[in-house]
Amino acid sequence: MKKAIWWIVGIVVVIVIIIIISMGGSNSTGPIKIGFIGPLTGDVTSLGVASKAAVEVATDEINSSGGINGRLIQVIYEDGQCSPGPATSAAQKLISIDGVTAILGGLCSSETSAFVPSAMKNKIVTISYCSSAPALSTSGQYFFRTYPSDAYQGIFAADYAYNTLGARKIGIIYHISDWGSGIEAVFAKEFTKLGGTITDVEGTQQTSTDYRTEITKIQNVGFDHIYIPVYTNGGEALVKQLVNAGISTNKIIGAEDLNDLKFLADTKGIADGIIITASKISPSDSFKQKMIAKGGGSEVPICAPEAYDAMSVLAQGLKQVGTDPDLLQKAIRAIDWKGESGEISFDPNGDLQKASYVVKKITNGSLVEIQ
Repeated sequence: MKKAIWWIVGIVVVIVIIIIISMGGSNSTGPIKIGFIGPLTGDVTSLGVASKAAVEVATDEINSSGGINGRLIQVIYEDGQCSPGPATSAAQKLISIDGVTAILGGLCSSETSAFVPSAMKNKIVTISYCSSAPALSTSGQYFFRTYPSDAYQGIFAADYAYNTLGARKIGIIYHISDWGSGIEAVFAKEFTKLGGTITDVEGTQQTSTDYRTEITKIQNVGFDHIYIPVYTNGGEALVKQLVNAGISTNKIIGAEDLNDLKFLADTKGIADGIIITASKISPSDSFKQKMIAKGGGSEVPICAPEAYDAMSVLAQGLKQVGTDPDLLQKAIRAIDWKGESGEISFDPNGDLQKASYVVKKITNGSLVEIQ
């Protein structure tokens, strides 16, 4: 009888241990799992790979300094392919199987907008390091981004086109996506408000490689400049076809994704003269050297400093309040900090409170800041 009682006691103890583990008891001293989603293959891969390297730099620094209150950070990297489907699958794995505390990502707005509803439902703090679609501002209380909304960039680009370039008629070719559609709408509205005319708007799929029909339509109605908020791979094809159609590169205005070093390399010799607007970043020499050591190339592209800052901001919140999502989002919302990408402080929507932009011109195959 006594033996049977001890068996029962033993079983109860095992059950209690299992319950404690399932509730995260063992994880209180284990690693804090963080998910990363970005384009590691497909469009804008070079930006995704550089962003991954930046998160690795930040993680190495955090862990080498003792981690988060004694717990190490473990980042699980998933390929969002700059596309809704893969990004959704990646998030489902990170949330349901890996049990992450937070997600850094996505890079492309189409990645982020696809999975962020599920992340919000599951109270997963999400910090996008490069998604700029204006619509993401209403994602939810657990969403933040260290890259500014295109509600700002579209206005900045329109103002530059009208007041500095003197453009009065603009044709637009853009990629139909959360990012492309969002910035196109803001730009067109502001340019028209200033007194300009949008002569033609042509939306194409992100995977498009033939833009000759759209180019012909814009040529037929006339333009002073052409605005092209498109992703890297399509941008390469579009610029080459614009030049083949006899359009001067001095008449082309690009958006942030054409800051991609891959775009510069693949259009070298034909893209000189193109104007590009982008978020202003001034990463430190120390960060640049760490990125080079990580294999991130000789230059630091957009998204990488913001990815580093996303991990740094998350770490600050975790150190203050731990992994509870409600406390964590409050702690992050209160942060006021100077990062590698600039000043980091958030408004009630999780957007950056301040945004600064620069104008660059492709000169001899490189980007030269002109304003």
